[in-house]
Amino acid sequence: MATAKKLITAQLDLVAVKEFKGDLTDALSKFNSPEEIQNYLIERYDSDSTGELTVQLDGETASFKWILPEVDLNAEKLHQQALEKAREKQYKEAITFWIKAIALNSRDPDYYFNTGIAHFEEKNYQESIENLEQTLKICPIYHKARLILGTVYLKLRKFDKAEYHLRESIYFNPQNPLAILNLGAVYSIQKRYDDGIFAFKRVIELVPSEPRAYFGLGKIYSLQGKIKEANECFHKTIELDQKGLLTPHAKRAIVAEETALSLDIQGGDGNQANQERLDDKQLEAVFAEAYKAYLFGDYQLAVELYRKYLEHKTKDDYVWFALGESFLRKGQPKEAAAAFKQAIKINPNKALYHKQLAIAYDYLDVPEKAIESAEQALRFGKKDTVVYTILGKNLLKQNMILEAIEKLETALKLNKTNLNAEYHLALAYMRNQDFDSAIDHLHWIINAKVKTPLKMQAESLLQKISA
Repeated sequence: MATAKKLITAQLDLVAVKEFKGDLTDALSKFNSPEEIQNYLIERYDSDSTGELTVQLDGETASFKWILPEVDLNAEKLHQQALEKAREKQYKEAITFWIKAIALNSRDPDYYFNTGIAHFEEKNYQESIENLEQTLKICPIYHKARLILGTVYLKLRKFDKAEYHLRESIYFNPQNPLAILNLGAVYSIQKRYDDGIFAFKRVIELVPSEPRAYFGLGKIYSLQGKIKEANECFHKTIELDQKGLLTPHAKRAIVAEETALSLDIQGGDGNQANQERLDDKQLEAVFAEAYKAYLFGDYQLAVELYRKYLEHKTKDDYVWFALGESFLRKGQPKEAAAAFKQAIKINPNKALYHKQLAIAYDYLDVPEKAIESAEQALRFGKKDTVVYTILGKNLLKQNMILEAIEKLETALKLNKTNLNAEYHLALAYMRNQDFDSAIDHLHWIINAKVKTPLKMQAESLLQKISA
């Protein structure tokens, strides 16, 4: 049953295109007339579906209209049922309704978009990506999908794709602070500090009470050695952070403008007299220097400084965690495990601490403890590809093959480029006498574009199967 039409509209801001530079900025700079710009935008944002796209240029604004000529009423009923389930946070049930709606009308972008959102809420990131990408394939001006897609790619550390979609989102909605904030985070990670500063300052213009923008700005200034500006941002973060989530990080990131403070932060004998000399301001300087040392890869100095801090404040779980991270980077998993265990003793409900302890035990090749820690990480909400990989890998070591396969498949479901999970899944299939599946996964590793020692291991394993 078909009736009516569905209209989707959007406006592209050409000022934002100029400010947040990308491939579209470069393309439009080549055109001199509104007609050329209009024709290019139609070509860029047209789709291969049955939707009809029109563009109207008015000064610095391009107005888009996209029309889906057929709407299936039965599919729309399923869509409404799905929305009701989603409002009740019953995302799995909502997804079921949207899948049925797609079966009736596979050309409606609303169904794919909402399915992508539901998968995002369920932390099924690969499924979210697939549905959001399909949304844009059908209707490229569906800019709400860009924001979510950019956010998912940021979570998965696929920064080039995150940047592209977040920037496109901003072109269509330059007043959205979340998109700009996330883009600023991408720029910061990519060490494109001027772009990051511009993005975070723009967020502050839009929402002066946004602590995350000040924190991001502070981190960039700190990395640039602009101590005064960094500290102003960190203090502003603390002032604005009503939920208190960023405050501990901001406090620890504050850098003393005279870092030595008449104190030899490189040394310290740990005796009582030395402990009595350190006040809170001096301890802030010690932590700040440790944090900086970690950022710049001087893990030995970071260890020394974190230890010095802990001589005076033994109940700071985050600093024990930071010490463990430094030991891990130094290649000392035994010491890292001891530090993570101390952090967990103080704060046993922190999923990240259990995850890092699992990583340390994995390095130490203690499978039963790696499994226990990974399961604790899952229990407290850290359900990412790394945790499932460690769990599957160590279950395999314990000869729990079917359980290992299940966990490793979940790891790959969360991140299809996880070659470590791919390799251990191939091992598990071999142990389960499923050689065809093992070969498929080994070929995937061998043909991967990234350089990794796993390729040689995969080739060796493939030869062993073929022998």
